[in-house]
Amino acid sequence: MTLRAVLIGAQTYGLTGVHADVELMHAVLRNHGFTDVRTCTEELASYAGIRTALSRLGEATRPGDGVVVYYSGHGALLGELQYLVPVDMADSTPTDFRGYLAEELTAAVRVLTDVTPNVTVVLDCCHSGGAVREAAYESGRWALKSVELPRVARAAGLERAAALSRPGDPLVPNVVRLTACQQHDSAYEVELRPGAGRQGVFTAALAKVLDPQRHPRVPWSVLVAHARDRIKQQQVRQWPDAGGPSGRLPFSLEEPPEPERLPLVRRDGRFVVPGGAVFGLGIEDTVSMVFPGGQPEGGGRETSMAATVEVMKAGDALLCTPPSAAPRPPAGELLTAALPPGSYALPVRVHDRRHVLIDAHDLFAEALRKELARCPRLAETEDKGEAFATVRARNGTCEVLNAEGQPFRKPSGTARSDPARLTALLEELARGERVRRLRDPEGAGRLDAGPEVRFEAEHAAGSGEWRVLRPVGERLYDGDSYRVTVANHSGVPLYFWVIGVGLSGRTALVTNDQPSGYRLEPCGDEHRSTRTTASVKIYWPSDVPAQGPRPETVHLLVGDRPMDLRGLASRDAPSRSACRTDPALGALLQEVWYGVRDQLLDVGEEFHYRVWTVHADALPQPQESET
Repeated sequence: MTLRAVLIGAQTYGLTGVHADVELMHAVLRNHGFTDVRTCTEELASYAGIRTALSRLGEATRPGDGVVVYYSGHGALLGELQYLVPVDMADSTPTDFRGYLAEELTAAVRVLTDVTPNVTVVLDCCHSGGAVREAAYESGRWALKSVELPRVARAAGLERAAALSRPGDPLVPNVVRLTACQQHDSAYEVELRPGAGRQGVFTAALAKVLDPQRHPRVPWSVLVAHARDRIKQQQVRQWPDAGGPSGRLPFSLEEPPEPERLPLVRRDGRFVVPGGAVFGLGIEDTVSMVFPGGQPEGGGRETSMAATVEVMKAGDALLCTPPSAAPRPPAGELLTAALPPGSYALPVRVHDRRHVLIDAHDLFAEALRKELARCPRLAETEDKGEAFATVRARNGTCEVLNAEGQPFRKPSGTARSDPARLTALLEELARGERVRRLRDPEGAGRLDAGPEVRFEAEHAAGSGEWRVLRPVGERLYDGDSYRVTVANHSGVPLYFWVIGVGLSGRTALVTNDQPSGYRLEPCGDEHRSTRTTASVKIYWPSDVPAQGPRPETVHLLVGDRPMDLRGLASRDAPSRSACRTDPALGALLQEVWYGVRDQLLDVGEEFHYRVWTVHADALPQPQESET
């Protein structure tokens, strides 16, 4: 296996830190064992040079390799055109558009994923095309990584984009996307130290958290959360994040098990879990607050502190620390200091637990009870009527049955010998049951704005015949697809997420390419105030018995703030993706680019949201075979 990378740096339109970004990333990758690192700067970062560099990377890549595509420079948005800004962008003519399109980037990345699934794309650029917000930064210190470009060659760019994208093209799988900012917002470069020159804020933060000595065996999702907090503490309004299979360890395919991390912030002197209601928290629930390193720069041991949910304010959970906690330094200092980068909360015991009936009478049953006692969201019951699941052990095999007596998954002999593995399955199923019951918040947490929402299904994917889905009573069959359209008729931006709880009980953040939410611009804005998601195919997983009907639930959650909802998804991914997606006409085309993230969360305001839901019955056979 060879670790390969192409580092593209297009230093244009006033940027001065791009070459430093490339040099820093080169050192980081060398430190991680990359032996084939190609740089593409100066005249090589032209439109033709970028195409050539990515083409040659594709030709060199072999099965089993790990590949990184990195870009630092300007990013722009011109109507429907999303593109990187090569060094010869100014040479564009009405018939020769020199922007490197998102469609072209996706096509190049697709070539790589056809050879190896271990692909990471890092974009340190803005994607706002000049439609950026003013910021009160020290004059001359900060530089936007976006640029106002003349509307040259737009027709030529649109024509090239249309030739590259076709309805029915699959989105690029297996791509980890690390990106600096939201689609219509900005990334920055800054002089980190006097006289040291400028550096991309995202690249500098990413390099810090990629130190293997400081953060060994930590997945991308956690590392980027650390980078996000570092950027936040610099008072920079950009929200980097990781899309795609971000549970992987850096530059590998390994996905280690991770605890259920909840976001944690400080607001008006209080610890707060933003969006705590969505994650199932309620008054008097207990969590453990975890502070990596015990100080902003890390390097120390991890510190934790117990806390209880005291108040639910809108959709947020406000915490209090019990007097018995008696925090000692450095934990005591955290009561007044800024939170260390990467701080989070772990649920310890929550009110909204799911009950399990154990139908076994041997040492296995006792071992399983001990495992359940350690689970914050599970509890044993002897009442079959209140059990969401029954564990039945017979003749060396173990089954987990739903309320109708159907196995959630096919029986497993190994589960009987591994209570911890069985408990992990129960936790996953319990999460699915909890998320399946997601509904509008009560009182002040309810979103005032009322978007227009439409759920549609297509029988026999690809037929082109879409019908509107009712909230309840629908039937979906193996091979059907669904999609969701959301229109913002209000005067404020909104964010939306699509969350699916499949017939297997697995939970998927369908919009996982933007875990912090797809942004809907205010009604009448020149950018998108209406979006249609890519279509999602219903399929019957191989580990689920072909017995139906089984519940299939799709939620649309619309909120007034960005919020990372990755924690709602099942951590144990199925052997086949729970969502087989195809791009829908009218949707922005490229999953690689869609990792871009929202502006910094204004921690002075609460999270308000609403939920729209379709509860359907899924059946294993295609519709035409049903008798």
